[in-house]
Amino acid sequence: MKSLMKSILKILLAVLIVLYLGVEIFVTICLLNYNDQNLTVLGNDTLVILDSDLSEEYKKGDLLVLTKGKGDEVKAKDFIFFYNPSDSNSVNFAQVNKVIDSDGYYTYTIGSEYSVYYDYYIGKEPKVYSGAGTVLKVLESRWGFLLLIILPTMIAVIFEIYAIIIEIVELKKEV
Repeated sequence: MKSLMKSILKILLAVLIVLYLGVEIFVTICLLNYNDQNLTVLGNDTLVILDSDLSEEYKKGDLLVLTKGKGDEVKAKDFIFFYNPSDSNSVNFAQVNKVIDSDGYYTYTIGSEYSVYYDYYIGKEPKVYSGAGTVLKVLESRWGFLLLIILPTMIAVIFEIYAIIIEIVELKKEV
């Protein structure tokens, strides 16, 4: 019975370590792939953590995964996400009134006069993960990174140094 419990505990510990390492690696990749607007960009996908409600379906704390296409998939009346350079590159969400194609370089007209250039376009029709943005935001923060990665690494290094010292002491006792 005790050996069965030990086996189950070892399996649970192994699963927890694998999950921890997966989260640790994912957060590190997200932080290493920040763009100038402090958003994670992985290839054509951008991870957007909403700081405020944008609409009924996009709420504060949601994690949006937006894929940036070639630009020709955006049509008039589509809703798009884009950076607003006049507002500290905040992420905005609005309906396109007109699409202008200049030899493959697209400009989207929002409202009556506001133009969004393709460089500032993030994507449309995101995959939404409700509440996951809040968790990722905490993990990507300075304190989250400290508690998730730096502190456990320091503990592991200190433990290894302690184990080496114990081994040296044991070897001296044998001699």
